Amino acid sequence: MRRAFTLIELLVVLVIMVLVMGVVIPRGVKMLESYNQSLLNLEFDQNLSILRANAFLEAKKVYVTHTNKEYEITKKGIIIETGNDNH
Repeated sequence: MRRAFTLIELLVVLVIMVLVMGVVIPRGVKMLESYNQSLLNLEFDQNLSILRANAFLEAKKVYVTHTNKEYEITKKGIIIETGNDNH
């Protein structure tokens, strides 16, 4: 009966693990980046909603810039995209 693994068997397992990690890690990083971007977008939407309510309650115009886009929130709480940053 054999009690240990040979060097070849250990190397084969190590190579398989490296190949699997080479596929899994990049996909995991992309998924994490996508998740973080979704959270940032959700946070922006929440903040925009709060600004909209405040603009309506205080009857003031509010100007917001986000990711090179400019928005105007009118006294009535209407959100208007006023312009983009020229590239």
